[in-house]
Amino acid sequence: MSGKTIDITKLEPEQLIQLRKQFEDEMEHFSTSLSALNMALGKYKECINNVKQVSTEGNEGKELLVPLSGSLYVPGKVKDNNKFLVDVGTGYYIEKSSEDAIKFFEGKVTQLNKDSTKVTEIITEKSRTIQRLDQVLREKVHQREMQAAKSTANPPIETK
Repeated sequence: MSGKTIDITKLEPEQLIQLRKQFEDEMEHFSTSLSALNMALGKYKECINNVKQVSTEGNEGKELLVPLSGSLYVPGKVKDNNKFLVDVGTGYYIEKSSEDAIKFFEGKVTQLNKDSTKVTEIITEKSRTIQRLDQVLREKVHQREMQAAKSTANPPIETK
């Protein structure tokens, strides 16, 4: 909502319903983002474990499967268990030592944890707002029902 505050008690029920829908759509977007962040977090943690596993003593010359894509692996051998090609983004790879590769991935994990916390806070706040909208909407509907009941109980008197 571009930084504006709205007194939701002044809105009509139709407007409240529309505003609630907008918040639900935003929550869905942030939930999808949170899911993607958690998936990336898992992949970086897996990278840390893989580097640690390959860089242990005695792994030089050991055979392993090298991923070329998400579903295509080719056989390979560990040539130097202290050198890793690290994808640093947009198709660029940098050769790093096992220690530097782990530091790189740990930095990514730290950043993703911070981002995940922020998105979770946003989702929580939007959820609270939806609850508040629901509460105000129930009150408005109750007020309308009371006015309708009052008007049917006391019909206007016609005079001639």
